[in-house]
Amino acid sequence: MSYKSIQEIMAKSKELQKMQVHSLGLQKMNDLVIPLLPTELQEHVKVADYQNTTLFLELKSAAPALALRFQLPTLLQKLCLKPGMYRLREIKYYVQPRQD
Repeated sequence: MSYKSIQEIMAKSKELQKMQVHSLGLQKMNDLVIPLLPTELQEHVKVADYQNTTLFLELKSAAPALALRFQLPTLLQKLCLKPGMYRLREIKYYVQPRQD
């Protein structure tokens, strides 16, 4: 049995390539968003997705949700000034389900 490298697998799958590009985009967006948050929120929030004009943030627990809620207008203003983020109109968030 011969094994294929990840590069070989990726080269043959347009869907996997698309997912990789999307994932890298979310990582870059996470690197842009997190430093704009207050220090006490940074470890609790990550970028989950960006669709059309909406940024989705994921929280690790419900505790920081209220603090984030009050930061959203300021965060939206700051992000709209960043290159490539001019289409952003809304930020939504959700709490990650517990993993019991």
